[in-house]
Amino acid sequence: MRKILCFLLVILIVASLAVGCGKKEEVEQPEASKPAEQIEGQDVTQESSEEDKLQNAEQELEYILYLKYKDKPFLYDEMFSISISDEKLKDKSIEEFVIEELISYEGDEDLVTPIPKGTKLLSVKREGNNVIVDLSKEFKGERISSGQAMVTLGGLVNTLVVLPGNETVQIKVEGQLLQEYYGIDTSKPLSFIEGLFPDK
Repeated sequence: MRKILCFLLVILIVASLAVGCGKKEEVEQPEASKPAEQIEGQDVTQESSEEDKLQNAEQELEYILYLKYKDKPFLYDEMFSISISDEKLKDKSIEEFVIEELISYEGDEDLVTPIPKGTKLLSVKREGNNVIVDLSKEFKGERISSGQAMVTLGGLVNTLVVLPGNETVQIKVEGQLLQEYYGIDTSKPLSFIEGLFPDK
């Protein structure tokens, strides 16, 4: 009889231990899953913040203006950015926008627009990789040296050809192709103009 009671007692202890362990596992499982959920939540947050940064970057348009040093025959490439929803961009191509910005640049202590005063943009159009710019007569208004003329051409041409898809620029004045600009042949499309930057 004692053997039976001892046997039953052992079975009872083993059964209670098994039930207790099973409950413990059930309790621990949700706790173990919480950190995983938190990590997933953090990943989603990090991913969404990176997406926000990308969207904000996409909403800004970056462009370069090639500006003239005030008292020196050199160009300087200055980077700018503008929101793509800015009114200045409304109903304009990027080429039209950057030329208007170059012409109207008010300058600072060191840099000024290389475009002659009073020049207006009449039109801009693209034909393949070539950009055709039509400017008002003021572009040829005042007499300048061939060195100054090269800086003027460099500012205009380089500002346009650094834009994606553009390789060359042709200039018109009042609708007529500019054949020559103060001793410089402009009858053919112009590529990026080197040699106009100070040695660093």
